[in-house]
Amino acid sequence: MDRELREELYLSFLLLGADAMLLGTLDNADATDLLADLRNWNEAKLLEMKEWLPTMTGSRLDAAEERIRQYEALKKAA
Repeated sequence: MDRELREELYLSFLLLGADAMLLGTLDNADATDLLADLRNWNEAKLLEMKEWLPTMTGSRLDAAEERIRQYEALKKAA
């Protein structure tokens, strides 16, 4: 991946409050490995979010469920 693109992605993720492990995936020089790392991170985060759903209420629960719904819909469409 182009260095400038990688740098802008890093900055975007940083401003969105991304997890340090996600930011670390952008250090990977090989695009194939980067893709695998991002897919692994996404799946792990999805599982973590689903585990936390029973502890959530109100707008936090609604927002988490919507993010999960969007993620799963996009994965299915791909």
